[in-house]
Amino acid sequence: MFTPVQAQINHFSLNSEDGNVVWKIFPQAETPMSGEKLSSGNTVKNAVTGIVPGTVFASYVRAGKEPCPEYGDNIYKVDEALYNRPFWYITSFRLPEKPAAGQHVWLCFENTNKFADFWFNGHKLSGTVSSVKDVKGHMMRSRFDITDFYRNDGDNHIAVLIYDPDEKKTRTGKDPYGVVCSPSYLAGAGWDWMPYVPGREAGITGKASVEVTGAAKMIDPWMRSYLPSLDRAELKLASGIANYSGKSQTVTVKGVITPGDITFTKSVRVESGDTAIINISKADCIGFVVDNPRLWWPNGYGKPDLYTCKLQAFVDGKMSDERSIRFGIKKNEYRIETNAVGYPVLNIYVNGQRIYVKGGNWGMSEYLLRCHNEDYRKWIRLHQDLNYNMIRLWTGCVTDEEFYDYCDESGIMVWDDFWLYVAWNDVADHDAFKANARDKVRRLRNHPSITVWCGANETHPVADIDQALRMIVMEEDGNDRLYKSCSNQDALSGSGWWKDLPPRHHFETSASNLAFNKPSYPYGSDHGYGFRTEIGMATFPQYESVVRFIPKEEQWPLPDDERLKNDDDNVWNSHFFGKEASNADPVSYKKNVNDRYGEATSLEDFCEKAQLVNIEDMKGMYEAWQDKMWNDASGLLIWMSHPAYPSFVWQTYDYYGNPTGCYWGARKACEPLHVQWNCLDNSVKMVNTTASDLNDARVTATVYDLKGNIIHTQNAVAGCKASDISEAMTLTPSADGLQFIRLCLKDAGGRLVSENFYWHNGKEYLAYEELADMPEAALKARLVSRDGSKATFELINKSKHVSFANRLRLVEGKKKEAVLPVIWSDNYVTLMPGEKKVITIEMPDNTGKVRLLCKQYHHKENKVLDI
Repeated sequence: MFTPVQAQINHFSLNSEDGNVVWKIFPQAETPMSGEKLSSGNTVKNAVTGIVPGTVFASYVRAGKEPCPEYGDNIYKVDEALYNRPFWYITSFRLPEKPAAGQHVWLCFENTNKFADFWFNGHKLSGTVSSVKDVKGHMMRSRFDITDFYRNDGDNHIAVLIYDPDEKKTRTGKDPYGVVCSPSYLAGAGWDWMPYVPGREAGITGKASVEVTGAAKMIDPWMRSYLPSLDRAELKLASGIANYSGKSQTVTVKGVITPGDITFTKSVRVESGDTAIINISKADCIGFVVDNPRLWWPNGYGKPDLYTCKLQAFVDGKMSDERSIRFGIKKNEYRIETNAVGYPVLNIYVNGQRIYVKGGNWGMSEYLLRCHNEDYRKWIRLHQDLNYNMIRLWTGCVTDEEFYDYCDESGIMVWDDFWLYVAWNDVADHDAFKANARDKVRRLRNHPSITVWCGANETHPVADIDQALRMIVMEEDGNDRLYKSCSNQDALSGSGWWKDLPPRHHFETSASNLAFNKPSYPYGSDHGYGFRTEIGMATFPQYESVVRFIPKEEQWPLPDDERLKNDDDNVWNSHFFGKEASNADPVSYKKNVNDRYGEATSLEDFCEKAQLVNIEDMKGMYEAWQDKMWNDASGLLIWMSHPAYPSFVWQTYDYYGNPTGCYWGARKACEPLHVQWNCLDNSVKMVNTTASDLNDARVTATVYDLKGNIIHTQNAVAGCKASDISEAMTLTPSADGLQFIRLCLKDAGGRLVSENFYWHNGKEYLAYEELADMPEAALKARLVSRDGSKATFELINKSKHVSFANRLRLVEGKKKEAVLPVIWSDNYVTLMPGEKKVITIEMPDNTGKVRLLCKQYHHKENKVLDI
């Protein structure tokens, strides 16, 4: 019987936001004091208040020493020399309770970037007295036993010296930064989607704390699950047990797993100063055989159920340590299928079910590493709402465990890269790289969301690193998950394009502009789609977002083609609409918007038209891949789904959480049950990315003219197997010009499970100027209910005109501040004359009274409802 013991173990946060301590930061060059002196209680002048976890530069920004770096081109004007140098962090603390005799006090840091030396109460903790840069990398945990130096009767002082990744790298430098700085945040020196960050993300970038334990301490407890069948699971727990006492000890580990209330006890003998491994399996506890387990499923395929294991370690009947880990019961499988031309395609199976992968890439959570804790919840919630089931962490630039926590809860699989990219498949310090990789796998392996470990972005690691990563995954993760050397080769279909292309292009060809396979990976209209880990497009945000970061005097007109191609020095290029983001081809993006919808007359007009391009082309990208499901395609990850900085490229929602048209295009295409139209061959297909068959479903296709008159309707009854696609009909659109196409999918009970909407010109492809001439429709909204942060309303078209692409948004307060982020059941809604639609919304907690605004395409935005 497991009886939890009241903890006498203290966990004392040293994070600045928790309010227990105040960190101070200052350059090493501006004080002559050593770590010994600084950790003895000495103070310095002109220090700024530090953010922990966070970066040096972000602390100076918060202190008001630099103007808002994401506005205009401010970050490009910062004197980088001020930050590309070592900085001291100092603080003092007292524990609220005095440690008991025999207890140990531990100083703990999750991440420091890129080099760090540590002192406590006048004593050097890391390395030797004279060594420097003792801790190397950005995913190395640092744990120091400070028991002998801890003062019960006064303040305790910490000093940490942080060195930036590479002091030689400048904003305009061309040296191989990736080789020198890795393992680190590789985008910190800039990329074609985020700026060079002064200091290159140097700081105490992970959580900091003080822990108090007994002499026995549990090290990295790890729960594995085996799934012989879906109705039976077998568990195995392993943990290091360290003995910091001066004698041999018998350590008893007790635990309980919930749900299920599975209790267990086992003891191990550990010699003084040694670490033993305790293993607990079904041989020790019959409860480790779980009947009818609650399985962890990817989003759309089932619930991502999770278990919690609470552990306590005892010595001589007294609790010495306690830990809690969360895990999922899940079986990963990876199979290589051969496509129509004999090339291999990676397929991922979870719990025996083949999973069609839909998702996006994260470069960084936020360009100054200011995303923490609950921030991740809202971003992962948006990915869940996008109907995604995978996020790829590009070059491992997310180091916060909260990211994985929320992916676990949301059923989002993680493709997790290590820290190598493109031409730079080597690093300066192989040992540091390997040590960071081992620590990363050890600390994250309990997360069921992790599905693939990947060595490098668009290249293969050099041989010894590649082999080391393969062995680390085998030794530390039991080979339960796939290790891939390269992110876009070896059963993957390359990378790109990264520029805006219309739906027909994606149905016509699977082409990539970055595939290093020899011989070249073959692309065509029925092969070469495969598993694509990067493909994207330029993405203009909404108007109200653009004006938050582009100065008013620069907002209109947009740069001409010559400036977009060749000019380095303009604010648009600073936010990656220009030369810096040439992969996104901003010239063609601007041309596509103006050619399809008519020449824009203002920034607001351009932003509105751009959202329709975003919707159409993003939806077409996903739908083209789904059209080839299992015949060739097995998954698509866009570049990117999450933005780190206000920009005009590669995002679904923007830096402020405001959805772009790409959000709505991706969300619609990625519905678990979806009906779609192939604009190339006019086939209408049902897409089922769930674990259940769809039987006797009814598909209706209706073609309308611009006045909302029905040109013709087609019906079909068909079924679609679980995680599969099937054709329902061939549509016959009109060739008489601009028209609307609405597809409806209803299940056997008549419930609408998918509705899809297209605008199409049967005479001149992509010619949509007439949409601007549609008369304004009279819209009305009726509140159905509001319960806290959730509300339901009905949008009604009271007129005899079509109300096209109605964009809905919420504002709050006298200043009409946008409410963000909001989860909408639908948006950019088109209503035929007399039609109505029920829409639900989920607002941030504590949202007050809001106004619902509605903007019909090319007409004035109006308030339609108070909620």
